[in-house]
Amino acid sequence: MAIDMTLLKKLRDATFAPLGDCKQALEESNGDFDQAQEILRKKGILKAGKKGDRETNEGIVKLMQNDGWLAGVKLLCETDFVAKNESFHELADILLEKVLAHKQEIMNLDSVDAGLLETLNTIVAEHVGKLAENIKLGDVILNNKVAYVYNHPGNRVASIIYYEGTDNGVAKELALQVAAMNPTYTSFDEIPSEDRDNLLNEYRKEMAESGKPANIVEQIIEGKIKKTLGENVLLEQEYIRDGSKKIKDIIPSEFALKGFIRLSI
Repeated sequence: MAIDMTLLKKLRDATFAPLGDCKQALEESNGDFDQAQEILRKKGILKAGKKGDRETNEGIVKLMQNDGWLAGVKLLCETDFVAKNESFHELADILLEKVLAHKQEIMNLDSVDAGLLETLNTIVAEHVGKLAENIKLGDVILNNKVAYVYNHPGNRVASIIYYEGTDNGVAKELALQVAAMNPTYTSFDEIPSEDRDNLLNEYRKEMAESGKPANIVEQIIEGKIKKTLGENVLLEQEYIRDGSKKIKDIIPSEFALKGFIRLSI
């Protein structure tokens, strides 16, 4: 059959599928636009299955807030080229909108209910054919806690600061700190005792032959532990804008830090 070039262009613009695939879909559907889209959608899912074993070491992370809810997704792909593609970023936005509409807390990808997960994975699979790479959903979060979100330029890092009280700009500073310095814990209290014990044993072995008095050795070890662990504790980190201050020094009494999340590629 003769292909209507206007319809072919419309299908190509709507699906981003290769021109040859669009032409074939229109031929198979006898020029029915909606049916042609469905044919391309199914082909996209089939292509997704074939590309499923390819490594996905690139991608983006995005956060979005709407109507009191906060959603985040990590979307993975094979190459930096696709990670910078406008269609790939549009896909992330589509996924975020679907997640936001869910209105039930999601802690991570494992806690996404089966129905929503199927919807998200289907949307991702449909875009595999358009972008010609393996694409995977890396992580998902959703909650309605009070938070400040930061999307770093390039969308390879994003951070969330959960807080209570009055925010006079400190939440933004904390979000920038988390994005830049990648802490593991909020405070010393969050550090598992096992981690501390392992360091204690390591430093005791290191100091065993020092010849120093036991009380001095213990003081040195305690200092080493605080320094090592403190580098991974947000409140104990040096403030990136002023190295003479620690993060705990810039938090006013009316602001209560309740936690943070950092997403990255």
